Amino acid sequence: MITIIATALLSMAAMKGDPMDNARKAFNNCMIEVHNVAVAEKAAPSAFVKRSDEACPTERAAYKAILVKSERSFGSSQADAEKFAAEEIQMLVDSVVTSFNENVENGAKLTPEK
Repeated sequence: MITIIATALLSMAAMKGDPMDNARKAFNNCMIEVHNVAVAEKAAPSAFVKRSDEACPTERAAYKAILVKSERSFGSSQADAEKFAAEEIQMLVDSVVTSFNENVENGAKLTPEK
């Protein structure tokens, strides 16, 4: 029983230092900040879509680079790896846009990941 608990704790500790997860969190938290600012400003949904497409260029590039590197390590071609990375990034952006559309009227904000 103690071994199982120790293994679980070590596994969780290893995840905290995962470069891909750190890059994803950095990008996600940046997008959450963009969302929260836009909600406070009561930005128009169409303006937020444009803002979200251009937001967080440094974090977006870092996340894309690590996604591409990871996919390439599994044998994907450069084109396939970049397509995968673009899809992953777009899913995160779309999630924040959807949240914005739901939250702009009531002023609800998202909570950044820790």
